[in-house]
Amino acid sequence: MKTAIIIFFCYNFFIFKYASKILVKFTKKLSLYLLICTLNTISMLTAYEMNMPYSIAYFCVLITLTLEFLAFSKAPFRQAFLCSSIVTINICTIQQLVLPLYAYMLNLKPYQIFKNENLFFKSLSLVFIILLVVFYISSKFISKKSIIKLSTTNPYAFMISSFVVFILFYTCIDVCILNSKAYDFYYLPTYIATPILSFASFYSLFFFSIKSINMFSFKRKSDELEIIKQQKILIRKNIEDKLARDDLTKCYNRKYIMSYLEEKQSKNEYGFAILFIDIDNLKIVNDTLGHEYGDEYIKNVSRIILESIREYDLLSRLGGDEFLLILNNIDNESNIELVLKRINSKINFLNKVTLKYNVSASIGYIFVTEDLLKSRIDNIVKLADDKMRIVKKSSKGDKI
Repeated sequence: MKTAIIIFFCYNFFIFKYASKILVKFTKKLSLYLLICTLNTISMLTAYEMNMPYSIAYFCVLITLTLEFLAFSKAPFRQAFLCSSIVTINICTIQQLVLPLYAYMLNLKPYQIFKNENLFFKSLSLVFIILLVVFYISSKFISKKSIIKLSTTNPYAFMISSFVVFILFYTCIDVCILNSKAYDFYYLPTYIATPILSFASFYSLFFFSIKSINMFSFKRKSDELEIIKQQKILIRKNIEDKLARDDLTKCYNRKYIMSYLEEKQSKNEYGFAILFIDIDNLKIVNDTLGHEYGDEYIKNVSRIILESIREYDLLSRLGGDEFLLILNNIDNESNIELVLKRINSKINFLNKVTLKYNVSASIGYIFVTEDLLKSRIDNIVKLADDKMRIVKKSSKGDKI
């Protein structure tokens, strides 16, 4: 009996020490552990002396442990109850397995073991030694983080706890039969199979739940990483886009538009137009009215051009008063003329409201064919620049 008490005390100590690593903010004081283990040991002895039915004893263990876990930690009820359930289900299933086998070895009936204090506590010693081994092995294979995740996830914690209560009710029926004088060893395989199946069912559900939660956590973490990745990509694109933009007009800069043309050349994408645009009389506006009006002039022209083109066309400010416009997917030069008319119309309207200076620009363009695309990009842009200079010198209606 003394041996059983010592083993039971050690088992309690192990349980509370392990629980302190799982339950939230568990009070880690050795004196409290010892006090709780002593009280639980006294409770066990009292329950035996009172001849408490094991159907009630199992539930008492479940309730007592839950209350103790709640009292000495800040864990939510579902977490404390699930941890108590795991302990209780192991106690009842292993005791169910040990008692009939122990009785069979002594050629006694199980109820005789219950009634004999010496034999009962010997069997109880064996039960708690097995329990210590089971929990020690389990602790090596099941991480504390997995148990914490499981015990704090409502659906799984409730499902396993409900399953434990169901097994306990079923165990009570089995124990009542074992404690009966009518018990026959002919049914021993059935009584051994019952706790084994209960044990296997519980741990199958337990490991399945842990696996499901870990997979869900992995997926959620993957989703979070993907969101972070997309955010970084977006930030990088914003930075790259900002670096590729002209500060004054927010149009693309020379470096970007030249890279864009080189990419089109590498992909052999022809059938587009390059328009070289030069703002007229910008120097005069800067000298007479100041650079503030000169900047306004540049922004007005860039806004007019952007309003006249499609979203997949590109406008770039090369620097100073020069712009380069790419019109994509152009079939022929008549489509280019339509864009020029839109720009001309908007400039005429702007001149009606702009009194301090006259808005105008010279535009030269080329239609890029497959053969022309084989030339150097610098040469292609220079062709458009030459066309613009011809327009600028011309006194005809080509100048807008």
